[in-house]
Amino acid sequence: MARTVYSIKKNRLRRSYGDGFVMDGAGNLYLDENSPTHRLYLTPIDSAENDSEWGRLSFKVRLSEEQVLYVYAFATNEKELKMGEEMVNIERFVVSDGIQDSAKKLLYNNPEAKRFVDKNDVLLYDLKGRYLFVCIEILGLGGGMLYNIRAERGSDEFIDAFPEVYRENNDFFRRYISVFNSIYNDFESSIERLPELLNFDKCPDELLPTYASWLGIDVQGDFMKPEALRQLVKEAYILNRMKGTKECLKRLLTIALEETPIILEANQMKEYAESEGEGVFDVTVLVKKQFSENERFQLMYLLEQFMPVRCRLKIETLKDNSILDNRVYLDMNAQVQYLEDAKLDEYMSLDGQLVLEE
Repeated sequence: MARTVYSIKKNRLRRSYGDGFVMDGAGNLYLDENSPTHRLYLTPIDSAENDSEWGRLSFKVRLSEEQVLYVYAFATNEKELKMGEEMVNIERFVVSDGIQDSAKKLLYNNPEAKRFVDKNDVLLYDLKGRYLFVCIEILGLGGGMLYNIRAERGSDEFIDAFPEVYRENNDFFRRYISVFNSIYNDFESSIERLPELLNFDKCPDELLPTYASWLGIDVQGDFMKPEALRQLVKEAYILNRMKGTKECLKRLLTIALEETPIILEANQMKEYAESEGEGVFDVTVLVKKQFSENERFQLMYLLEQFMPVRCRLKIETLKDNSILDNRVYLDMNAQVQYLEDAKLDEYMSLDGQLVLEE
């Protein structure tokens, strides 16, 4: 029988029953530190064949030394079980919020079930059945993480290479060979995931600075969110082709700051105010985002890699309100303060500077 691997991802986890866990968008389960117990009852894994032989069950887990891990598993060909005088659907029973946990655990304490303590990589050779039911329980206070749950069905490739006399389930030789077979399968899975490492949409966040450097962009510092850095790497080729243009700087700032900036060149600034010491290559960028001097330095370092030669860039942060003086005109960088109530005294007249409210 060929080996089949079932990966438990977020869609199946949403249909399962979890107590004391919080799931993120990637399907990773985080332990609620305020809860002393954490239990996960998975929906059954359907092999579509009766009397299927189950193999390895593994997952990644991060726990403190004070926490204890329990794994329960059993297999059956039927999805219904007689409890008392009526037939009960096992799947609905284990994922129901209205059923007490003690009643659910009775299903996993039957003689044909398997129980493991403090093990996250186990063999289920004794279990046969179409449906595989798994319960993961963690006892103890503290944080932690549970992810990358995988179940395998079918025989091992290594043991199949030996005569049939060596293939007994509980035989020491089979369990010994299974260790090397598990290592081989882990290597094989890692090799199969290699193309994902070169996919900008799926690669880990830690690889994004490396890929940016491959494309000629140095992204030192941590002023950019992972989502913004991922978008920068995806558009790096186009940005390099636009290097030295106003549109390039505008797009780069939009990605880094998550807002559309206002870029004013020196010839545009002369239309609004008489600036002293402004050169023909000076550029002023107006943004609303507030950031520290360290973040400003990191942003300038990124922009300098795309600025035109001899260009001098200045970043100005816009505030909600500005006060007009004799050097500022009413345009995009100025705002009139809030109107206040007033009364007209004797000998006062209304001119163009006063407005009456309704």
